[in-house]
Amino acid sequence: VRMLAVGKDNLDLARYLIPAALVALALRLLPSRVRSRRQVRVTQPFAGQALQEFRHSMQTVAIFASNGVLIYLGVRVGLLTIYTDMAQYGWLYGGLSLVLVIVAHDAWFYWTHRFLHTRQMFRWAHRVHHRSVAPTPWAAYSFAPGEAVVQAIFLPLILLILPLHAMMISVFLVHMIVRNVLGHAGVDVVPRAWLAGWWGRWLTTTLHHDMHHAHGRHNYGLYFTWWDKIGRTEHPEYRRRLATFVDGLGRQHVAAVDQPPPINIGSGGKRIGPLAKTKFR
Repeated sequence: VRMLAVGKDNLDLARYLIPAALVALALRLLPSRVRSRRQVRVTQPFAGQALQEFRHSMQTVAIFASNGVLIYLGVRVGLLTIYTDMAQYGWLYGGLSLVLVIVAHDAWFYWTHRFLHTRQMFRWAHRVHHRSVAPTPWAAYSFAPGEAVVQAIFLPLILLILPLHAMMISVFLVHMIVRNVLGHAGVDVVPRAWLAGWWGRWLTTTLHHDMHHAHGRHNYGLYFTWWDKIGRTEHPEYRRRLATFVDGLGRQHVAAVDQPPPINIGSGGKRIGPLAKTKFR
C-alpha cells in the first residue's frame, strides 16, 4: 500500500500518458480511408488544442497523485481498507468488488457530471473540459482543478465502505483511463459487430461522448448508457446516428470486398472507386 501511494505520482502520469499516446499514435498511423470512415466528429480540433489538453491534464495528474497520499493516510489510520492478500477475501469477492466499483463509478460520474453542467458549476469547474468541442485522446484528463477533485474523491469514498485489493484498484484505474481516452478519440475503433450488438446497446461509444462535447449537453454517462436512459438525458439523435454509422461501416465493408480496388487516374493521381475517402455525417 505504501508503494502504491508513494509511487502514485509516476503511476498516474504513466496511466495517462501511455493510453493517450498509444491511441493518438494508432489513429495517426491508420490509413486515411479507414480513419475517415471511422470518424465520428462533426468538426475538427483547433490549432494547439492537444497541447492545451495536455497542460490541463498535468494538473489533474498532480491532483490524482495527491489523492493517493490521502488514501495512504486513510489506510494507515484504519479508516480505509486496501489489502494485498487475495486469500483474505477470496477471488470471488475480488472480482465482484471490481464490477461493483465500475458500476458505482459510472453512477458517480453521471450524477456529478450533470451537477457540473449546472450554470454556476460549469463556469467554475467544467468549462475547461468543454473548450475541446472536438476532443482528442489528450482531453481525457483535461479538467479544471475543481473537476479533478470531484473525480478524485470517488476512490477514497468507495474505500470507506468497500475493502479493495490493490490489484483490483489498478485494474479499475486502467479501465477508467482507457475508456476515457477512447471516448475522446473522435474516431471509433470498436469492431462494427460490437457496435451493432451488445456494446452499442449497453456501453457508451466514442460517438456518444463526442456528441456530448459537440452539443454541450446530453450523454453524461462514462461507461454505460443506462443512466442517460433513466435520466432522459440521452441525445434524441444518438441512436439514429449510431445506427447510421454502423450501417455505413457495413456497406463500406461489402463494397471493399465486392468491388475492385481504387485506381489512380490523371496527372494528379486522384483516387477513385469504392474505397475513396468518405466522411461520416
